Amino acid sequence: MTDYAAAYRTSEYFSHGKNLFDIWKKRMENFAPGDEYKIVDEYANILKLRLWYDWQTDPVHIHKELESDKSTLSAPLTTDKPEAYTFCLDALRRFEGKSRDEIFTIISEISILGMNGIDHKTTGKTYTLKAYPNETFSGIHLLCLMYVGFKLYDPAVNCGLDFAEAYEMALNKQKAVLH
Repeated sequence: MTDYAAAYRTSEYFSHGKNLFDIWKKRMENFAPGDEYKIVDEYANILKLRLWYDWQTDPVHIHKELESDKSTLSAPLTTDKPEAYTFCLDALRRFEGKSRDEIFTIISEISILGMNGIDHKTTGKTYTLKAYPNETFSGIHLLCLMYVGFKLYDPAVNCGLDFAEAYEMALNKQKAVLH
């Protein structure tokens, strides 16, 4: 067996690399949102880069919070729109036969889009996904796709959406069609 790392174990680079890896490993044990900033700061301190940057507060995020009612920020998005059922059924059909990794790729892309907000109220506002490059989706369609994807990927995940009724109706419809 060849030990490719042996030549580097005595250099200063190996200790830096091991130190960075150990920081990452320790943080991943109990990772929480925001820990990525702490990791960057710890790495920057070790590499003597901490003075190269300052953390900035996102002015768009602050502005949105000030405009929003605090109760709506913590409440999950629910809908009584009839298209939620249709979009949940569409999502079930799209995810049928896909692996967990394929589902995760799609819901991750939607989640990343959601970091800047997905407008589910404006008629005519559409989004595109790399997974479906020749299609456009309304905000509510994307949110239903994400909700169903999370239900299939890991039902215990709370993605902050409550399309349970539409999802159950779509699931029952899909089961009826399959039987």
